[in-house]
Amino acid sequence: MERPLRVAIIGCGWAGVRHARACKECGAEVRWAVDLDRGRAEALQGMQEGTRTATDYHEPLDDPSVDAVDICLPHALHAPVAVEAAEAGKHVLCEKPMAASLEEADRMIEAAERAGVVLVIAENVRFNPLFHKIGDLLQDGVIGQPALIQMTRECYLTPSFLEERRWFLDAQAAAGGIMMSGGIHDFETMRMLIGEVESVQALRARQRFVEMEGDDTSVALVRFCDGTVGTLVESFIMKSLATAAGSEVHTLRIDGDLGSLSVQDGRTIRLFSERDDFLPGGALAQHDIYVPEIDTFVLVIEHFLQSIHTGSEPITSGRSQRRPLEIVLAAYQSMESGQPVGVSHCAPGHGMPRRKSNNISRA
Repeated sequence: MERPLRVAIIGCGWAGVRHARACKECGAEVRWAVDLDRGRAEALQGMQEGTRTATDYHEPLDDPSVDAVDICLPHALHAPVAVEAAEAGKHVLCEKPMAASLEEADRMIEAAERAGVVLVIAENVRFNPLFHKIGDLLQDGVIGQPALIQMTRECYLTPSFLEERRWFLDAQAAAGGIMMSGGIHDFETMRMLIGEVESVQALRARQRFVEMEGDDTSVALVRFCDGTVGTLVESFIMKSLATAAGSEVHTLRIDGDLGSLSVQDGRTIRLFSERDDFLPGGALAQHDIYVPEIDTFVLVIEHFLQSIHTGSEPITSGRSQRRPLEIVLAAYQSMESGQPVGVSHCAPGHGMPRRKSNNISRA
């Protein structure tokens, strides 16, 4: 019987706590909890017996019993720590976005390949059963050929949100603002459901949170390789009863020539289709499809462990997750230039083929 994988969690804030819980559920052993704030490291230490604490991440890198590191640090620190960890022979799980620049992302990929270790980016949208169900519906042609996808991420920077993420206010530490922290998820969701992106044009709204250096609200217009267009709204200033209580509200709508589907609550797909062979009795109707929630952090950790044990290419490998980073950085470039920015991932003459959801995750 294989012994449990021994992991060092580097960064014990909001994400680190959730990764620690997922590690425990998946049978991984959290050997180290590392944070500059020793109190946070000690709080995480209490979640599993045998966990040691440190304020210097080099301590677990020097520990030969540690198999892997789980990086839950501010975005600008992802690449330097990941490269050092790979060079120390540790497998690497890193929160998204994988890096602050494409050059840093490339260094992470090269370091992992050179050391022969697994690099996985914790992009949990790739494991969300809701998006897999939507992928199946699109593959089955229930709404025909998609023409428009619209996504909105509504947040509000409440004091409780910033308690463990004060670094979000620093544009250098966060590698931008809401388009980086939220858009990295949503561009990847769009890629997963529609296909590769041809170009992006983005605008930054007037700043409302003056203490935040990065964009607090921004909008992107996306053109996909197959001709579909999309809009993406990312905002930290959208006030509602839900956001004031600290919740994020994500909405999604996809329209095609035979119908539409939308998601408002993160669990229910509202579907309208004119396809006669889909509708009961051929009558026009609206269908609600409920998809149970699941802890996607657990799915990410399970996949990380599986990739290490089997040697298989991770769904959210460094090379895969370099792509949404490229799109986000193109959006920021567009904000500065006022012009659309091309993203070179279109195959000549056609868009990315649509696939079943059990394969769609590997795009």
